[in-house]
This record gives sequence, C-alpha cells and structure tokens, in this order.
Amino acid sequence: MHSQEETIQKSLKMSFKVIRAYDWLLDLYVLDFFVDDHWEKLPLSWRNAFYNMDPQILGNILDGKIPETVLPLSFLALMKSVKCLTLTRQVLDKSGGEKSKGSPSDTCGGHPRLANLFLKHVKLKKRHEISLMAEVVHNTARQSDCNAVLDFGSGLGHLVRMLAYKYDLHAAGIESQTQLTEEARKLDLELEYTASKHISSESMDKLKRPTHFNLTLSSHKQLVEMALPDCMEEYGLVGLHPCGNLGPLLLKHFINFMKAKFICLVGCCFMKLTPDGYPMSQYVKGLDSDLSYFSREISCHAIEVYCDRLKKGDYEDLKIHAYRAALERILVEIDPKLKHAPVRSIKHSNNLTFERYCSLAFERLTLPLPKDPSVFARAHVDLRQWRRVVIVYTLRLALAPLVESVILLDRMLFVLEQGLSCEIRPVFDPKISPRNHIMIARRTI
Repeated sequence: MHSQEETIQKSLKMSFKVIRAYDWLLDLYVLDFFVDDHWEKLPLSWRNAFYNMDPQILGNILDGKIPETVLPLSFLALMKSVKCLTLTRQVLDKSGGEKSKGSPSDTCGGHPRLANLFLKHVKLKKRHEISLMAEVVHNTARQSDCNAVLDFGSGLGHLVRMLAYKYDLHAAGIESQTQLTEEARKLDLELEYTASKHISSESMDKLKRPTHFNLTLSSHKQLVEMALPDCMEEYGLVGLHPCGNLGPLLLKHFINFMKAKFICLVGCCFMKLTPDGYPMSQYVKGLDSDLSYFSREISCHAIEVYCDRLKKGDYEDLKIHAYRAALERILVEIDPKLKHAPVRSIKHSNNLTFERYCSLAFERLTLPLPKDPSVFARAHVDLRQWRRVVIVYTLRLALAPLVESVILLDRMLFVLEQGLSCEIRPVFDPKISPRNHIMIARRTI
C-alpha cells in the first residue's frame, strides 16, 4: 500500500509527462495567435476535428461530456489524463469542514441582530471567501489547541475582524500598505460601535480586538523578529490568496518555526512565482519540472465560468480575444518592440467595433492610430477566424487545472517531506472564487 507521499510523487511524475508533451499548447499565448499562426501548430487531426466545431460543443467537452462527434484519440487521451491527475475542484462539504457550535447570544458572533455585521463593506466574492475561510481556520485552530492567528495580506482586515470578534481568536493582520491598515482600524471601531448597541458592556470588555501590522515580507525569518503580543506566543498562519512567492514564504516559516502550529493557505497569482517559490519539494526539484510563465498564467484563469459561457452559447464577447490578437499583429508590424504591449482591459460589448477597440487601445498606448485602410482590411480577415482563437484558448484552458494541481501538490509534498500532516481541500465555489483549494497543515499536538 502506497503512502500519501508516494502517491503524490507518482501523480506528479505522470503529470509532468503530460505537461512536457503539451508544453507547445500551454505556451500558445492568445495575443500571438495571428503573429505566430497558432492554428497551424495544432496537430492535423485536431485541426480537422475542431475546424467547424461550435464553441458550445467544446464547452461541453471541457466539462467532461464527450460528444458523439469523432475526436482524435490523442485529444481524448489528454482529456482523460488531465481528469485523472487533477485535484478535484468540486466542493463536497459546503460548510468548509466541521461546523462550529453557535456562540452565546450576548456576543458579536451570536447575537441575531449582528448576523451580517462582518459582511458590511465586503463584496460578494470576498463574503463567500472570508465566511468559509474563517470557519476552516477556526476549526483548525481548535484542533491544533491554538487560539492565535496571523493573517497575511490582510488588506482591510475583513478576515481578521471575523476571526477575532466572531470566533474569539487573538488575530493579527499583516499588510504592506499603510492606507489599508489605517482603514482596517477604522472598520474595527465601526464594528464595535454597532456591536455595543446590542451586547452588554461586560461582553464588550471581553472582546478580542484584532491587531494590525504594516510589514512587507521578503524573508520568513522577519516573522520571528515581530513584536507580537504575549497572547500570540504560538500562532497559526493564514493566507487568503497571498500573491506569488508570499504563499511559499509562509510555508517555509511554518516548516522552520515550531511556534507556528498550523497553516491555512489559499494560493494565487502563480505566474508571479520565482525559483524561490517553485518548485519547493525536493522530489519535484529532481524532476524536469519547469513551468513557463504562460502555463502558470493560464492556471489562474476561471475555467468553470468560461466553460459555462461556452455551454450556454454566450461566447460572442469572447471575440475580445480575437480583437486583441488582431491588434497584436498590427502593433508588432508597427514596431517589434510593441510586442505584448500592456493594453489595459477594454470591455467588449455587442456594438464595439474593431476600429473602436483599436482607437481605445492606441489611445491608452499613447500612439497615433494607423491611417492606412489596408491595415484594418487585413485585421478583418483575421477576425473571421475568431472561432479558432476561442478554440485554441479553450484547448489551453483544458490543461490549466493540471498545472495548478502540480503547483499545489509540490507545496503539499514539501510539507510532507518534513514529516508533518497536510491536506488540500476544495472549499470555495469555483464559479465565485476560481482558486478554491485550501491547504491545511498542522503540527501534531
């Protein structure tokens, strides 16, 4: 019987075989579709199969529903491999784990009139995330016999506020932007003012108030030097979508310092990882494990939302990908140095013409709009192939969960190699929060 560590190693080894075989597809950046003639890079059997396929059918394929249409065996084998090797993204436990017992009514977390107190000023996506994350963190803290947590990238403090006032944990938020920290303190006071109208003075006096720190982390050793309150001598680490290398940095701190009793981590922005953040495990470091920027970037896309739009036939606005690719050809021909020039997001609408799109793009790049009509004439020829752009992008996206799984399993293996327990659990609704896995690691008591 294989150990958890051996099972993950086997999965990673097979995953990299698949990735190495399809690096060419992962690296087909949508901007370069016309510049590099991406369609011709697909195997002939794929081109023949997908040439006239409605993107709606492709959406069903991406969702695991293989149509009656004859498809290339190589493509079917790829889809099966990805499905078998990818971490499940389906949330089975809607509560995010063991449900906490109700709090006494004379508390911030238990008074019926304060039920929505922690969701004020919070957007829908963040509401979903902090509610489930706080539940997971609270349960993990209880299992670890630890009543203090440090939240990294705490922003306006929505999560630490809930952990402190609702779940009665000593909570500190670590944020690099002073303005956000100051605003977080104001929101703490606003919450207390509202709570004081409904709960007793005695309960108000017992509140565990969150602490907010300004700190830009560049080394996990900085945490050792932080002047934490005495009540936080031992603590859990919390990271809700820490960007790039911050997630790996927190994992390294957890591994190296016994005072860190547990970690609850949700990854994000994998394209910003450097060699300090990936690979992490010794096993993966010994494999041919390179992941290009383009493959890490596609792994962060919202596959479920995109898939639903295709299945519903709601893909007209996906033409924006073709617009951007056609624009790229124009820019590169004007000046090769303009390759991948940063054009800020231009929203697509049914009445947005390509000429108007270009006008907005050139304006944002502070460049004069080309006056030669032949430039736009050829672009319109390109745009007739917009379905091909959508198809190639969708084929790339089919590999995205595999790349994300490799990054997450590498982190999990890094923890297991140290002899500590670790699990990865899908908790958030992926249609609301695409990076929906929480990594939970604990030191045994």
